[in-house]
Amino acid sequence: MPSTENMPETFEISDRQLVVQIIHGNKLLAANFLQQKCARTFEYINRTRLKGLDLHVDDLINDFYLYLQENNWEKLRSFRCESKLQTWINLVASRYLLKKYDKDLTENARKGTQIDGFPSFTDDDHHNKMVRIELLEAIGQLKEKRDQLVLLLILQGFDSSEIAEQIGTSTGNVYTIKSRAIEKLRTLLNE
Repeated sequence: MPSTENMPETFEISDRQLVVQIIHGNKLLAANFLQQKCARTFEYINRTRLKGLDLHVDDLINDFYLYLQENNWEKLRSFRCESKLQTWINLVASRYLLKKYDKDLTENARKGTQIDGFPSFTDDDHHNKMVRIELLEAIGQLKEKRDQLVLLLILQGFDSSEIAEQIGTSTGNVYTIKSRAIEKLRTLLNE
């Protein structure tokens, strides 16, 4: 991935323009975006979901950059501006990295390495794994995309002001969305 040393720290273009420029060959802009705007997500994924694999954040960013670049930026072309680009990248990166390192995670779980703050997913931890799966499935059943995004971002460790910035609303509105989404989630989980 290109060096990002001489790139500005802010992006004064829309997400759509950013995607178009990246697809049309602005590799420096792509690298800068991933390094500056998405590094925190990669750090979180590495610290929690990929714990015990001894991976470096820069390596994860490079892997994801190459993944996005495959087939003439096919994955990035699927971005439809229904959310902020950073939010979309966070979700796609999470899925990609977990899928890519699934074999290593499974191997570490057998060895007893902690993953995601829980001990390995052996028979003793089956309940924790099932609770997490049930929660993610319930979030996926929420009808409002905004509710899903807010809950997923909260689970990833983002605070309300960061979530507000990512979804383009006020911090107070994030609390409202979160409260309503949790109520809907409770209803789904109690059915």
